[in-house]
Amino acid sequence: MYRENIYDVMNATGEKISTLVIPKNTGLRGYAWKVLKEAGLKLDDAKQVGKNKLKLGDLTLVLKRGEDIPQLVMDYLTRNSEVVLGVTGDDLYDEFRFRVSQNPLKIENTYDWFDENARYFRPTLCFINRTGNAEDVPLEARIAVNAKYEFTSSEYLRNSPLTKGRVFIKTSYSGDVEITVAEGTNDCCIDTVYSGKTLDENGLKVIQKIRFSDLVVISPLKRDESLFGKVMSKEYEQVKTKKEFPTDSYTSKLLADPEKVTRKANEELYELIQAFYGRGDFVGESADVMYAINLMLVSAGYSLNDIAKEMAKRQK
Repeated sequence: MYRENIYDVMNATGEKISTLVIPKNTGLRGYAWKVLKEAGLKLDDAKQVGKNKLKLGDLTLVLKRGEDIPQLVMDYLTRNSEVVLGVTGDDLYDEFRFRVSQNPLKIENTYDWFDENARYFRPTLCFINRTGNAEDVPLEARIAVNAKYEFTSSEYLRNSPLTKGRVFIKTSYSGDVEITVAEGTNDCCIDTVYSGKTLDENGLKVIQKIRFSDLVVISPLKRDESLFGKVMSKEYEQVKTKKEFPTDSYTSKLLADPEKVTRKANEELYELIQAFYGRGDFVGESADVMYAINLMLVSAGYSLNDIAKEMAKRQK
């Protein structure tokens, strides 16, 4: 399985990355470290320089629990003005996104998780009870959830068709989640299944697989799009769709004839110039010009990203 070189991922951020935060949890660490080695990180050569800290050449490796890594990546930037990358499960990253609505983090790379020894070939968050049948979950059910996935679990319970019409009395646990069902403390649970050994030992069954997990490399480099960028992108996609799937719309008729596109652009640019001299609505005419630009881009086979890349070159 191809693993993109971790140093290439770091270089692609455009920032000098001197710190990588990686998992220390027993389960997550085992596979994550294997993947990082396959991705070019020579962890066997790393030297310990402090508690939960290793040094590999110029790169500092900080060991933290996977569920804490997204917050730590944020903290480094806000407290130390340092951009660091973190490696964690995408299930833990998504849980962070549920908790922090204004998510400031970006996924730089994803490494697929595939382990033949795992029951579902990767960590899998599951809805579990004694029978594997959703009908056996009481209408008022006591449910145990893994504290690492509390928000993900709540989202599932709210939206899954299997849970409709039921009231769940939820308790979060840091461990032994499945055992609480086997002992009768709870009627069902939501927890991660890996080998499935605990399920089998306790006579439990999976009602539904909620989600699988891969590994992600995250950074604090996400930039909020401006309203202009969002609207322009949406209009571009709408125009592109009309090109690929023509209708009887005005836009489709323009796109069917390149000369109509160029005439439209000329017309809108002329009206904008007139508005600049006070003979029209400048803002409205500007919006019309942007529409014409999208028409020309789509007709010529270019995208807004092509324009952005050229502009970025000029700013260097």
